[in-house]
Amino acid sequence: MKIYLIFFLVLLLSATGCTPSRIATIANRHISYQEVQEAVRHQQQYIHSLYGEGKISIETPTIAQSGSFTLYLRKPDSVLVKLQGPFGIKVGFALITRNEFVFYNSFENKIIRGTASEKNIERILHIRLTFDDMLNLLGGGTFFDDDRRTPDEMQIVEEQWTFVYKGHNVQRTYWIDPTTSLIGKIEQCDTNGKLLFEERFSHFQSVDGTDIPFNIRITQPREQQMLSVVYSDVSLNTTDWQFNFSFPPSAEQVRW
Repeated sequence: MKIYLIFFLVLLLSATGCTPSRIATIANRHISYQEVQEAVRHQQQYIHSLYGEGKISIETPTIAQSGSFTLYLRKPDSVLVKLQGPFGIKVGFALITRNEFVFYNSFENKIIRGTASEKNIERILHIRLTFDDMLNLLGGGTFFDDDRRTPDEMQIVEEQWTFVYKGHNVQRTYWIDPTTSLIGKIEQCDTNGKLLFEERFSHFQSVDGTDIPFNIRITQPREQQMLSVVYSDVSLNTTDWQFNFSFPPSAEQVRW
C-alpha cells in the first residue's frame, strides 16, 4: 500500500473591473502592498523551526483517506513527517532535506532513498512541490519571487484584500486576511482563466506572538487532487526535539 498525498477541488477565478491601486481600505482601515509583504516576510523569517500535530486528509478520484501526523520542520533544510492511519496504525515517515530524502512505508516494510529533486518528491508525495514550496506551505504561505513588487491590480473582494499579479503566462491572486494582514488564499490560473492550483490558509491562531494558520489546504483541479492539513497543536522555535527514527532490520532498501 502506498501513501498518496494528493488533492481535489475545482474553482474559477472571478474577474472584476477595478482600477489598479496601491492602497485599499476595509472598515476604514488602510493597507498598502508593502505592509502586507512585510508582514508575510516577518512571519516567515520568525519561524526557524516548527513542531505540529494534527490531522491530514487526502482526496483523489480513487482514494479518500485521513489520518494523524506529527511534523518536525527545521529551516532551512529539514522536514520530518510521521504518519498514522485509523486506529493508531503506524503508516511510516518521510524525512526530506534540501539534498536527500528517506521514506519508510511500514505497510510494505520498504525504505526508499534518493535525491530530493522535484521529480522524486512528486514520486513519493504525488504533489508537484519543491522543497522550498513545502517549507513555505507548512509555515503559512508566502509571495512568489516574481510577485515581490507592485501588484498589477489591488482590489477588495468579499471583505478581503486581493493582490493580482500577471505575467509568464499565468495570473496569481493573493487574498489577504484583513485581521492578520497575512495570506489567506493563493490562486494561480493559466491564460484561459483555468485554475492551476490553490492554497488556502485559515483559522489563524497566535503562537509565540505570531499568527499561524491551523488549517491549510492545497488543491490541483486538473489532477483532481486535494490535501488538507489541520493542526491541533503547534510550537515554534523549540530546540528540545531531535529527528529520531529507526527501521526494522528486515526492511527492503530501494534507491531512486
